[in-house]
Amino acid sequence: MKLPLFVLAAALLAPAMVSAQQISVDDDGSLSLHDPNSGGFTGIAAPGSLSTDFNSNNGFAGNMIDIAPAFDMQISGIDVNVDGAGLQVDVDVWYIADTSFGNESNATGWTFIGNFSGTSAGADLPSFVDMAGNGVIFSGGKTYGLYFDITSYSTTPINYTNGNLQGNASGNDEWSNADLTIVANAGKGQGISGSTFYPRNWNGCIYYDTGGLSLAVSSLQSGAKTTVSTSGAVPGSVVIVAYSFTGGGPTNTPFGVADLSMPIRQLPPASADQAGQTSEVYTIPPGAAGRKIYVQAVNVTGPGSGVFSNQINGVIL
Repeated sequence: MKLPLFVLAAALLAPAMVSAQQISVDDDGSLSLHDPNSGGFTGIAAPGSLSTDFNSNNGFAGNMIDIAPAFDMQISGIDVNVDGAGLQVDVDVWYIADTSFGNESNATGWTFIGNFSGTSAGADLPSFVDMAGNGVIFSGGKTYGLYFDITSYSTTPINYTNGNLQGNASGNDEWSNADLTIVANAGKGQGISGSTFYPRNWNGCIYYDTGGLSLAVSSLQSGAKTTVSTSGAVPGSVVIVAYSFTGGGPTNTPFGVADLSMPIRQLPPASADQAGQTSEVYTIPPGAAGRKIYVQAVNVTGPGSGVFSNQINGVIL
């Protein structure tokens, strides 16, 4: 049974009509087929996330961007735009406590956050890479550079978009919400010392946690058990974890915006303990392999009613 929270009508994500395709030469010299008119997949804009566009017309091995958080935050995951489907994507993530502009080929000052992996969804689709628990806090009111280096470049090269120099303060394309601003910088060859291509817009999404309800899923393996946990809930409140196979919303609800597309399914309600945490183990059906899944949690009772978590999405292996 679906709660009324998720019953209202939703607008499904629908890809734009493909009118023409063109072959272009990417920054690495390879030939790629791109649709210059479709606009690609627009990433999810759930609470706790900020997406750029998925409308690539170029690519190579990595991207550099700037971020400007309004509040202290941790990055819990990213979406990237890579070629291939069902392949392992490996990403080295670096940051610099300064702008990336002027530091594109300067290894000094860059700090390695870690190597993280996900599964490719295909060109111009979000491939989720889990970064939960990396421990790096980005302070509100400061600017940081981020560098995403696709170390699996030989099998899953990154896709990005030629940038447009704008009349804003950065001079580059940017995206923002109340929590975070992303400023496009450059595409990269392999490694910080690799070639720099400017301006290039990163195709991706940053998932972050500034406190409040946070969702984690241990794995997306068909036929296997997975642990679905939340933290930051109101102690004693009821938490619902919902999921969709059709996409991220938005879906207007009485409590705000749940970024899941109908039909929406839900797991059994869970009660948060005195630490505000829930943890339940479920088995993913064997027949779900290869399906894209979007998962989000919400507090449905108590003072935290209507507070949505970050959204997790990926392909079930």
